[in-house]
Amino acid sequence: MKIKTSLAAAIISVVAIPAFASLGYSESQAEQLTEGVTPSEIILTGGFAHEYVLSLNESSEVKIASEHPGSSNFTLHMKAKLMDASGNIVSEANSVNGVFKIDERLDAGEYRLIVSGKAGGHGEDDTHQYSLHVGIQ
Repeated sequence: MKIKTSLAAAIISVVAIPAFASLGYSESQAEQLTEGVTPSEIILTGGFAHEYVLSLNESSEVKIASEHPGSSNFTLHMKAKLMDASGNIVSEANSVNGVFKIDERLDAGEYRLIVSGKAGGHGEDDTHQYSLHVGIQ
């Protein structure tokens, strides 16, 4: 009995540990933000977020706004957090209708934008998607 339990525990740990490790974002999974409009993303629920990297060669005025098809969707809650390379929060924005805006003057460097949200229901239709409009001046 002890051998079966030990074997089962070993098998579960071999399978489970890589599965749990793959839930986080690594540097290679973060999308590069550039000026313009990002492709539509499906809003991730359950505490997961999309991560973007913004690299600035010089001090710039950065404007980031989310767009959601049917911008009056009051069931779409979105949060955005802009952080510098040290992990300090530079700006935060919340939205209850799928639209948030960040407007900051940023020094040269690398920044991370974390976008999370929660939409009513499940699916991949327009009510569960957003895109980002990025302006850099």
